[in-house]
Amino acid sequence: MVLRSIQYLRGAAALMVVIYHVYVQLYRLGYSGPLPNFLSIGVDIFFVISGFIMWYTTFDDKLTPADFLRHRIIRIVPLYWLVTGFYLFVLLVHPSIMQSAQFNLYHVITSFLFIPYPHPAAPEWMWPLVVQGWTLNYEMFFYLLFGLCLVIPVSWRALAIVTLLVSLATLQSFGPPANSILKFYSSSIVLEFAFGVGLAYLYTRGAALSRFYSVALILAGIAVAVSFSGTLALSRRAIDYGIPALFIVAGAVFFERRRGVPEMTLPKLLGDSSYSLYLTHGMILSAYGQFWHKFGFPAVAQPITFLLFSAIGVMIAIIFGVAVYKFIEWPLVRYLSMRFKRKTELLRPKMQASSSP
Repeated sequence: MVLRSIQYLRGAAALMVVIYHVYVQLYRLGYSGPLPNFLSIGVDIFFVISGFIMWYTTFDDKLTPADFLRHRIIRIVPLYWLVTGFYLFVLLVHPSIMQSAQFNLYHVITSFLFIPYPHPAAPEWMWPLVVQGWTLNYEMFFYLLFGLCLVIPVSWRALAIVTLLVSLATLQSFGPPANSILKFYSSSIVLEFAFGVGLAYLYTRGAALSRFYSVALILAGIAVAVSFSGTLALSRRAIDYGIPALFIVAGAVFFERRRGVPEMTLPKLLGDSSYSLYLTHGMILSAYGQFWHKFGFPAVAQPITFLLFSAIGVMIAIIFGVAVYKFIEWPLVRYLSMRFKRKTELLRPKMQASSSP
Protein backbone atom coordinates (compact mmCIF):
# COMPACT_ATOMS: atom_id res chain seq x y z
CA MET A 1 0.00 0.00 0.00
CA VAL A 2 1.39 3.38 -1.04
CA LEU A 3 1.43 5.96 1.74
CA ARG A 4 0.55 9.32 0.24
CA SER A 5 1.85 11.13 3.30
CA ILE A 6 5.33 9.72 2.69
CA GLN A 7 5.20 10.69 -0.97
CA TYR A 8 4.14 14.25 -0.12
CA LEU A 9 6.83 14.50 2.54
CA ARG A 10 9.47 13.50 0.00
CA GLY A 11 8.42 16.38 -2.20
CA ALA A 12 8.37 18.79 0.72
CA ALA A 13 11.81 17.62 1.88
CA ALA A 14 13.30 18.11 -1.60
CA LEU A 15 11.74 21.57 -1.80
CA MET A 16 13.24 22.54 1.56
CA VAL A 17 16.70 21.52 0.36
CA VAL A 18 16.23 23.52 -2.84
CA ILE A 19 15.23 26.66 -0.94
CA TYR A 20 18.14 26.18 1.46
CA HIS A 21 20.56 26.01 -1.48
CA VAL A 22 19.06 29.13 -3.05
CA TYR A 23 20.79 30.92 -0.20
CA VAL A 24 24.17 29.69 -1.45
CA GLN A 25 23.62 31.70 -4.63
CA LEU A 26 22.18 34.64 -2.68
CA TYR A 27 25.37 34.88 -0.61
CA ARG A 28 27.47 34.81 -3.79
CA LEU A 29 25.40 37.74 -5.06
CA GLY A 30 25.90 39.86 -1.95
CA TYR A 31 23.22 38.74 0.46
CA SER A 32 24.43 38.89 4.07
CA GLY A 33 21.34 38.02 6.08
CA PRO A 34 20.67 34.96 8.24
CA LEU A 35 20.86 31.45 6.83
CA PRO A 36 17.72 29.33 7.48
CA ASN A 37 19.52 26.24 8.73
CA PHE A 38 16.24 24.60 9.67
CA LEU A 39 15.46 24.02 5.98
CA SER A 40 18.25 21.46 5.81
CA ILE A 41 16.03 19.16 7.86
CA GLY A 42 14.82 18.05 4.44
CA VAL A 43 17.85 15.74 4.31
CA ASP A 44 17.01 14.26 7.70
CA ILE A 45 13.40 13.70 6.66
CA PHE A 46 14.73 11.83 3.62
CA PHE A 47 16.85 9.59 5.86
CA VAL A 48 14.00 8.79 8.25
CA ILE A 49 11.75 8.09 5.25
CA SER A 50 14.41 5.77 3.78
CA GLY A 51 14.54 3.72 6.96
CA PHE A 52 10.75 3.63 7.13
CA ILE A 53 10.24 2.63 3.49
CA MET A 54 12.91 -0.06 3.51
CA TRP A 55 11.18 -1.82 6.38
CA TYR A 56 7.62 -1.09 5.23
CA THR A 57 8.19 -2.53 1.75
CA THR A 58 10.13 -5.64 2.78
CA PHE A 59 8.90 -6.88 6.16
CA ASP A 60 6.32 -9.23 4.61
CA ASP A 61 8.21 -9.95 1.38
CA LYS A 62 10.77 -12.73 0.90
CA LEU A 63 13.31 -10.62 -0.96
CA THR A 64 16.84 -11.93 -1.23
CA PRO A 65 19.70 -9.50 -0.55
CA ALA A 66 20.60 -9.66 -4.26
CA ASP A 67 17.07 -8.78 -5.36
CA PHE A 68 16.83 -5.94 -2.86
CA LEU A 69 20.18 -4.43 -3.82
CA ARG A 70 19.40 -4.75 -7.53
CA HIS A 71 16.17 -2.81 -7.05
CA ARG A 72 17.98 -0.10 -5.11
CA ILE A 73 20.79 0.14 -7.67
CA ILE A 74 18.33 0.51 -10.53
CA ARG A 75 16.49 3.21 -8.63
CA ILE A 76 19.50 5.25 -7.49
CA VAL A 77 22.59 4.65 -9.62
CA PRO A 78 21.69 5.39 -13.29
CA LEU A 79 20.47 8.96 -12.80
CA TYR A 80 23.24 9.71 -10.32
CA TRP A 81 25.87 8.51 -12.78
CA LEU A 82 24.32 10.59 -15.56
CA VAL A 83 24.37 13.75 -13.44
CA THR A 84 27.89 13.02 -12.19
CA GLY A 85 29.02 12.38 -15.76
CA PHE A 86 27.56 15.71 -16.84
CA TYR A 87 29.41 17.49 -14.01
CA LEU A 88 32.64 15.79 -15.06
CA PHE A 89 32.13 16.79 -18.70
CA VAL A 90 31.59 20.45 -17.78
CA LEU A 91 34.55 20.37 -15.39
CA LEU A 92 36.85 19.09 -18.14
CA VAL A 93 35.52 21.24 -20.98
CA HIS A 94 34.67 24.51 -19.24
CA PRO A 95 35.98 24.40 -15.63
CA SER A 96 35.37 28.11 -14.99
CA ILE A 97 31.63 27.44 -14.98
CA MET A 98 31.99 25.16 -11.96
CA GLN A 99 31.83 27.44 -8.93
CA SER A 100 33.01 24.92 -6.36
CA ALA A 101 34.77 22.06 -8.13
CA GLN A 102 38.31 21.01 -9.00
CA PHE A 103 39.41 17.98 -10.97
CA ASN A 104 40.97 15.15 -9.02
CA LEU A 105 41.02 11.65 -10.49
CA TYR A 106 40.55 9.83 -7.17
CA HIS A 107 37.74 12.19 -6.27
CA VAL A 108 36.00 11.46 -9.57
CA ILE A 109 36.36 7.68 -9.21
CA THR A 110 35.11 7.65 -5.62
CA SER A 111 32.22 9.90 -6.61
CA PHE A 112 30.99 7.30 -9.10
CA LEU A 113 31.52 4.48 -6.57
CA PHE A 114 29.70 6.17 -3.65
CA ILE A 115 32.87 6.20 -1.55
CA PRO A 116 33.45 9.24 0.70
CA TYR A 117 36.50 11.26 -0.28
CA PRO A 118 37.63 14.81 0.61
CA HIS A 119 36.43 17.39 -1.88
CA PRO A 120 39.43 18.98 -3.69
CA ALA A 121 38.00 22.50 -3.28
CA ALA A 122 36.91 21.94 0.34
CA PRO A 123 39.10 19.19 1.87
CA GLU A 124 37.37 19.43 5.24
CA TRP A 125 34.20 17.99 3.66
CA MET A 126 33.68 14.48 2.30
CA TRP A 127 31.69 15.65 -0.71
CA PRO A 128 31.48 13.91 -4.10
CA LEU A 129 31.60 15.74 -7.42
CA VAL A 130 27.84 16.32 -7.19
CA VAL A 131 28.03 17.90 -3.76
CA GLN A 132 24.54 16.95 -2.57
CA GLY A 133 25.47 13.35 -3.37
CA TRP A 134 27.11 13.09 0.07
CA THR A 135 23.71 11.96 1.32
CA LEU A 136 23.64 9.18 -1.29
CA ASN A 137 26.88 7.81 0.12
CA TYR A 138 24.96 7.28 3.35
CA GLU A 139 21.91 5.95 1.53
CA MET A 140 23.84 3.35 -0.46
CA PHE A 141 25.73 2.25 2.65
CA PHE A 142 22.44 1.85 4.52
CA TYR A 143 20.99 -0.16 1.63
CA LEU A 144 23.99 -2.48 1.76
CA LEU A 145 23.57 -3.04 5.50
CA PHE A 146 19.81 -3.48 5.18
CA GLY A 147 20.17 -5.89 2.28
CA LEU A 148 22.61 -8.06 4.21
CA CYS A 149 20.19 -8.14 7.15
CA LEU A 150 17.48 -9.66 4.94
CA VAL A 151 19.02 -13.08 5.65
CA ILE A 152 17.95 -12.65 9.29
CA PRO A 153 14.45 -13.92 10.24
CA VAL A 154 11.93 -11.07 10.11
CA SER A 155 11.16 -11.41 13.83
CA TRP A 156 14.74 -10.34 14.62
CA ARG A 157 15.51 -8.22 11.60
CA ALA A 158 14.44 -4.78 12.86
CA LEU A 159 16.38 -5.26 16.09
CA ALA A 160 19.44 -6.38 14.14
CA ILE A 161 19.34 -3.37 11.80
CA VAL A 162 18.83 -0.86 14.60
CA THR A 163 21.55 -2.47 16.73
CA LEU A 164 23.96 -2.40 13.80
CA LEU A 165 23.35 1.29 13.15
CA VAL A 166 23.59 2.24 16.83
CA SER A 167 26.83 0.28 17.18
CA LEU A 168 28.21 2.05 14.13
CA ALA A 169 27.37 5.47 15.57
CA THR A 170 29.09 4.66 18.86
CA LEU A 171 32.39 4.26 17.01
CA GLN A 172 32.45 8.05 16.70
CA SER A 173 33.27 8.24 20.42
CA PHE A 174 36.60 6.50 19.76
CA GLY A 175 37.77 9.48 17.72
CA PRO A 176 38.32 8.08 14.21
CA PRO A 177 40.70 10.15 12.06
CA ALA A 178 39.29 13.27 10.44
CA ASN A 179 38.14 12.80 6.84
CA SER A 180 38.27 9.04 7.18
CA ILE A 181 35.61 6.67 5.89
CA LEU A 182 35.06 5.38 9.43
CA LYS A 183 34.44 8.89 10.75
CA PHE A 184 32.03 9.57 7.90
CA TYR A 185 29.94 6.43 8.39
CA SER A 186 29.98 6.55 12.19
CA SER A 187 28.32 9.97 12.19
CA SER A 188 25.21 10.21 14.31
CA ILE A 189 23.23 10.84 11.14
CA VAL A 190 23.11 7.07 10.49
CA LEU A 191 20.78 6.84 13.50
CA GLU A 192 18.11 8.56 11.41
CA PHE A 193 17.80 5.39 9.33
CA ALA A 194 17.31 3.51 12.60
CA PHE A 195 14.59 6.00 13.58
CA GLY A 196 12.78 5.23 10.34
CA VAL A 197 13.12 1.46 10.72
CA GLY A 198 11.87 1.62 14.31
CA LEU A 199 8.91 3.77 13.31
CA ALA A 200 8.00 1.43 10.45
CA TYR A 201 8.27 -1.57 12.76
CA LEU A 202 5.75 -0.01 15.13
CA TYR A 203 3.55 1.03 12.22
CA THR A 204 3.44 -2.45 10.68
CA ARG A 205 2.65 -3.87 14.11
CA GLY A 206 -0.51 -1.77 14.18
CA ALA A 207 0.57 1.21 16.28
CA ALA A 208 -1.67 4.25 15.91
CA LEU A 209 -2.14 7.77 17.24
CA SER A 210 -5.15 10.03 17.30
CA ARG A 211 -5.38 12.86 14.80
CA PHE A 212 -4.68 15.35 17.59
CA TYR A 213 -1.43 13.72 18.67
CA SER A 214 -0.38 13.15 15.04
CA VAL A 215 -0.75 16.85 14.26
CA ALA A 216 0.95 17.72 17.56
CA LEU A 217 3.95 15.57 16.58
CA ILE A 218 4.27 17.30 13.21
CA LEU A 219 4.02 20.78 14.76
CA ALA A 220 6.51 19.85 17.50
CA GLY A 221 9.00 18.61 14.92
CA ILE A 222 8.68 21.78 12.88
CA ALA A 223 8.96 23.99 15.95
CA VAL A 224 12.11 22.26 17.24
CA ALA A 225 13.77 22.40 13.81
CA VAL A 226 12.93 26.09 13.30
CA SER A 227 14.16 27.00 16.77
CA PHE A 228 17.55 25.42 16.13
CA SER A 229 19.97 27.88 14.54
CA GLY A 230 23.36 26.36 15.33
CA THR A 231 25.92 24.95 12.95
CA LEU A 232 25.13 21.73 11.14
CA ALA A 233 27.50 19.40 12.99
CA LEU A 234 27.16 15.80 11.82
CA SER A 235 28.18 14.63 15.29
CA ARG A 236 24.91 15.98 16.72
CA ARG A 237 22.67 15.90 13.69
CA ALA A 238 20.58 12.93 14.80
CA ILE A 239 19.61 14.93 17.89
CA ASP A 240 19.30 18.41 16.43
CA TYR A 241 17.41 17.45 13.27
CA GLY A 242 16.95 13.67 13.31
CA ILE A 243 14.49 13.63 16.20
CA PRO A 244 12.38 16.51 14.80
CA ALA A 245 12.40 14.72 11.43
CA LEU A 246 11.19 11.55 13.16
CA PHE A 247 8.36 13.52 14.78
CA ILE A 248 7.31 14.94 11.41
CA VAL A 249 7.36 11.59 9.59
CA ALA A 250 5.63 9.78 12.48
CA GLY A 251 2.92 12.42 12.71
CA ALA A 252 2.31 12.24 8.96
CA VAL A 253 1.97 8.45 8.69
CA PHE A 254 -0.14 8.12 11.83
CA PHE A 255 -2.40 10.94 10.67
CA GLU A 256 -2.90 9.12 7.36
CA ARG A 257 -3.63 5.87 9.20
CA ARG A 258 -6.31 7.56 11.30
CA ARG A 259 -7.96 9.77 8.70
CA GLY A 260 -6.48 9.10 5.28
CA VAL A 261 -4.86 11.60 2.94
CA PRO A 262 -6.45 12.65 -0.36
CA GLU A 263 -4.55 12.40 -3.62
CA MET A 264 -3.29 15.82 -4.70
CA THR A 265 -1.77 16.22 -8.13
CA LEU A 266 0.98 18.77 -7.47
CA PRO A 267 2.27 17.32 -4.16
CA LYS A 268 2.27 13.86 -5.76
CA LEU A 269 4.20 15.13 -8.77
CA LEU A 270 6.71 16.84 -6.51
CA GLY A 271 7.10 13.65 -4.50
CA ASP A 272 7.52 11.51 -7.61
CA SER A 273 10.21 13.81 -8.98
CA SER A 274 11.93 14.46 -5.63
CA TYR A 275 15.03 12.43 -6.51
CA SER A 276 15.53 14.18 -9.84
CA LEU A 277 14.89 17.53 -8.20
CA TYR A 278 17.35 16.77 -5.43
CA LEU A 279 20.13 15.70 -7.81
CA THR A 280 19.78 18.45 -10.40
CA HIS A 281 18.85 21.57 -8.45
CA GLY A 282 22.47 22.38 -7.54
CA MET A 283 23.64 22.86 -11.11
CA ILE A 284 20.44 24.66 -12.08
CA LEU A 285 20.71 27.16 -9.24
CA SER A 286 24.42 27.67 -9.95
CA ALA A 287 23.73 28.44 -13.61
CA TYR A 288 20.85 30.70 -12.63
CA GLY A 289 23.00 32.63 -10.15
CA GLN A 290 25.78 33.12 -12.70
CA PHE A 291 23.25 34.26 -15.30
CA TRP A 292 21.81 36.81 -12.83
CA HIS A 293 25.27 38.16 -12.08
CA LYS A 294 26.51 38.22 -15.68
CA PHE A 295 23.58 40.22 -17.00
CA GLY A 296 23.69 42.75 -14.18
CA PHE A 297 20.32 42.21 -12.58
CA PRO A 298 19.62 44.24 -9.41
CA ALA A 299 21.44 43.33 -6.18
CA VAL A 300 19.62 40.79 -4.05
CA ALA A 301 20.09 42.84 -0.86
CA GLN A 302 16.75 44.56 -1.47
CA PRO A 303 13.71 42.61 -0.14
CA ILE A 304 11.81 42.69 -3.45
CA THR A 305 14.81 41.54 -5.48
CA PHE A 306 15.62 38.91 -2.85
CA LEU A 307 12.12 37.44 -3.10
CA LEU A 308 12.09 37.66 -6.89
CA PHE A 309 15.44 35.90 -7.26
CA SER A 310 14.42 33.18 -4.79
CA ALA A 311 10.99 32.54 -6.31
CA ILE A 312 12.31 32.33 -9.88
CA GLY A 313 15.19 30.08 -8.82
CA VAL A 314 12.91 27.64 -7.01
CA MET A 315 10.46 27.52 -9.93
CA ILE A 316 13.22 26.88 -12.49
CA ALA A 317 14.68 24.10 -10.31
CA ILE A 318 11.25 22.46 -9.90
CA ILE A 319 10.43 22.63 -13.62
CA PHE A 320 13.79 21.16 -14.57
CA GLY A 321 13.55 18.45 -11.89
CA VAL A 322 10.08 17.39 -13.03
CA ALA A 323 11.24 17.32 -16.65
CA VAL A 324 14.24 15.13 -15.76
CA TYR A 325 11.95 12.79 -13.84
CA LYS A 326 9.42 12.45 -16.65
CA PHE A 327 11.81 12.19 -19.58
CA ILE A 328 14.93 10.59 -18.10
CA GLU A 329 14.61 9.09 -14.61
CA TRP A 330 11.28 7.28 -14.88
CA PRO A 331 11.79 5.91 -18.43
CA LEU A 332 15.29 4.76 -17.48
CA VAL A 333 14.17 3.03 -14.28
CA ARG A 334 11.24 1.40 -16.07
CA TYR A 335 13.45 0.17 -18.92
CA LEU A 336 16.10 -1.30 -16.62
CA SER A 337 13.48 -2.90 -14.36
CA MET A 338 11.76 -4.57 -17.31
CA ARG A 339 15.07 -5.68 -18.78
CA PHE A 340 16.22 -7.33 -15.56
CA LYS A 341 12.79 -8.86 -15.10
CA ARG A 342 12.89 -10.43 -18.56
CA LYS A 343 16.45 -11.62 -17.98
CA THR A 344 15.42 -13.26 -14.72
CA GLU A 345 12.43 -14.95 -16.38
CA LEU A 346 14.68 -16.28 -19.16
CA LEU A 347 17.25 -17.60 -16.71
CA ARG A 348 14.75 -19.21 -14.33
CA PRO A 349 13.99 -22.28 -16.51
CA LYS A 350 17.71 -22.88 -17.01
CA MET A 351 18.34 -22.55 -13.29
CA GLN A 352 15.51 -24.94 -12.48
CA ALA A 353 16.75 -27.42 -15.06
CA SER A 354 20.29 -27.28 -13.77
CA SER A 355 19.07 -27.96 -10.24
CA SER A 356 16.93 -30.93 -11.25
CA PRO A 357 18.19 -34.44 -10.34
